[in-house]
Amino acid sequence: MKYTDELKYRFQYATPVMRLIFVNGAVFLGALLVNLFAFLFLKTGSFSAPYLSLPSSWPLLFGKPWTIITYQFTQFGAFHFLFNMLVLYFSGNIFLDFFRKKDVWRVYIWGGVVAGLLFMMASNYLPAFKGGTYTLVGASGSVMAILFAATIYAPHIRLQLFGVFPVKLYWIAIAYVVLDLLSISESNAGGHIAHIGGAAFGTLYALYRKNKIQIRLFEPVIKPATAKKAFKVQVNQNGPAAFKNQKSQKGSPTQEEIDAILDKISRSGYDRLSKEEKDILFKASQD
Repeated sequence: MKYTDELKYRFQYATPVMRLIFVNGAVFLGALLVNLFAFLFLKTGSFSAPYLSLPSSWPLLFGKPWTIITYQFTQFGAFHFLFNMLVLYFSGNIFLDFFRKKDVWRVYIWGGVVAGLLFMMASNYLPAFKGGTYTLVGASGSVMAILFAATIYAPHIRLQLFGVFPVKLYWIAIAYVVLDLLSISESNAGGHIAHIGGAAFGTLYALYRKNKIQIRLFEPVIKPATAKKAFKVQVNQNGPAAFKNQKSQKGSPTQEEIDAILDKISRSGYDRLSKEEKDILFKASQD
């Protein structure tokens, strides 16, 4: 009982990224146990796969509509699961520096939906795959949406690859897409196409949140950031211009202040921010 209470406590106070990892882990272990039971007592293969995987057939999808969501949390291989969760952890924590907490689930789910629909369209309408029967599982499309949304906001953030080599985030994102494109004709074509769908959704979402583009489809789901009062610029004779932020009555950062910090990240990287600027981003993510 204490162990169950501990898990509930950790889930309740975890970040949205860690909650996603917990849910993925629970589905992974649950499917593993169900399949093991089916193998030992029913002499069948993967018992849970037909109920969790996304089918390539439209009629099958209409018969199992929940699979457009469940496939996003389903991994049957340990390496597949661990790799997806590792990328989700690092890209998700960067994502949280620039987006609201509720955006994590939103981008993960909708990115996975777009990835799944692109997989189905490719399976049914591209000559190379038409007529075949395929299924899709894995969080990769959803994780790609998180990764690319973070990349569009802060492409120049440096990560320590293998703890040694400093690499900018946009190079990692580009490498993912190139590998997916090169792998389409080799193996798991549907999965690689789904990855590209997730990446496309994450890119569009980030551009929308930065008010770079307008997408009517997002309007009923997302309340776009509204511009608040602008900065007053005072010129200091002994130094550069200093921004004075006209904050709202609640004291929350203005959209202009956030955009200025994000522009600085794009030019110089996250590590060049001052503690005050990092605190402003953190506070904005809580609003």
